[in-house]
Amino acid sequence: MLLLQACSSTNSEDNLPTPKIVAGTAKVAGKVVGFQREKGKNLPDLLLFLPHPVTAEIAYYQTALKEDGSFSFEVPVEISPVFGSIKSEILKSESYSDGVCFVALAANETTQLEIIKKDSVTKVNMPNSLGLTSDDVVNLVEVASELAYQVTYSGDEKIKPEDYSIRIINRIDEIMKTVVDNNSKLSNRAKQLLSINYKLFFQYMDLFHYTRKMYYAFLDNPENKGKSEADFIPTTEPNRSYYSFLKHCNLNNPLYLYAYDYYTILDAILSNDTLNIQPIKDIPIKDWLVEVKNTMADLVGSSTGLFYDMLAANAYAKQMKDENRPLSDKQKENISNYFKNPSFAKILFSESDKIIQRAENQKNNSHVIINETPAVPKEKLMDEIISKYKGKVLLIDFWATWCGPCLDAIRKMKPLKEELNDKNISFIYISDTSSPAGTWYKLVDEIGGEHYYLTQEEIDYIMNQFNFDGRIPSYLIYDACGNLKNKFTGFPGNEKMQAMIEELLK
Repeated sequence: MLLLQACSSTNSEDNLPTPKIVAGTAKVAGKVVGFQREKGKNLPDLLLFLPHPVTAEIAYYQTALKEDGSFSFEVPVEISPVFGSIKSEILKSESYSDGVCFVALAANETTQLEIIKKDSVTKVNMPNSLGLTSDDVVNLVEVASELAYQVTYSGDEKIKPEDYSIRIINRIDEIMKTVVDNNSKLSNRAKQLLSINYKLFFQYMDLFHYTRKMYYAFLDNPENKGKSEADFIPTTEPNRSYYSFLKHCNLNNPLYLYAYDYYTILDAILSNDTLNIQPIKDIPIKDWLVEVKNTMADLVGSSTGLFYDMLAANAYAKQMKDENRPLSDKQKENISNYFKNPSFAKILFSESDKIIQRAENQKNNSHVIINETPAVPKEKLMDEIISKYKGKVLLIDFWATWCGPCLDAIRKMKPLKEELNDKNISFIYISDTSSPAGTWYKLVDEIGGEHYYLTQEEIDYIMNQFNFDGRIPSYLIYDACGNLKNKFTGFPGNEKMQAMIEELLK
């Protein structure tokens, strides 16, 4: 496998530097050469996405391009170096069809980024701490896009879990070899980045979701044409030994800190009913890990190492994300006593403080209103919510914290909301418990407007009530008399959204 070859190589110049857990700040100073603002158009935004493996999230940061084509970010980092990505309309070209380029940052350093626009070509120059070449910056996007469309399984929905696991692992190795290892366009460091990212991506998407994959195979079987989820009966469920596929990747390897899905694997382990790892609560970390290792050591192939430190850190992050509950004094004491690297404590304590600060801000901040769900049967819930806003035009946005298109639409609508701020309209956002409470509260604070947080049963009923089939983002627009005027799924763009709203504001 590529990763093992890379780690055993004697030529360190060909290998990625080892990232370290660091509570620090990194900067990006960028310039778009050849930028010309289109008449009547707003200056484009840029989004910077970074993995935060200790607090278990992909964090994003937004900045606007200035008139002279310059931009900058100053952002917290949890590892250094760190491998992130920048997304913007300004990047879209033949080379960057999705408007995404990869970027490397380091704590307490400034990454200089030059984006050169000429006709339909975009070139990115980026001296960086990962040792990636300018060609890598372009080719990583191309190869990552190819990897994202690889199919790891299609076949019998009755395959046994252990046979399925073997087939997926072999398929992952095959994909890595054909798409990554044999790619002549990429440097060895770029190959390592793709290998560690996509091995974990495929493991999470396929191996941790055996039953779901069997359901999709069931639907793809021509013999089951016309059948639905209600007709699907899993042949079996994976037992504990099934998760020995985790040995396929050495999760103690610090290079996995670069991977966007490292924390998703850790969360999948912590959330798995079969593995049944108990919440950490106020238990001293060493004591908690004794039980964890009894469950996990033979599955991951080790009873020591980075994996267990990261699992403990993510157990605290899970509490903060899922329950919106800050660390207790006892938990802070346990964290300080266990972790030799003080950055773990600094990062986790900071995240805990943010929860407390957000709660205070939301008490005193009129731009965010978190509403109690009306105490009515689910069949009357939407009528009850809508009745509260009669006399105003109403835009209802169904979204989730894990829904990329939802968040993208919310960001794009920000200028429109500001333009309509003094108009007779209310913006209502409805999400549900599939969005972790802590993440939801964090995003709500950024979004503004009025929010409802429903149960899964309530949101399922509403999705069926309006024939949305669970698809998001979805929208409802009501006039000031409470009459439904528009219903649609997918963000139509600010221009169409504004036209629909202003028609009702006349």
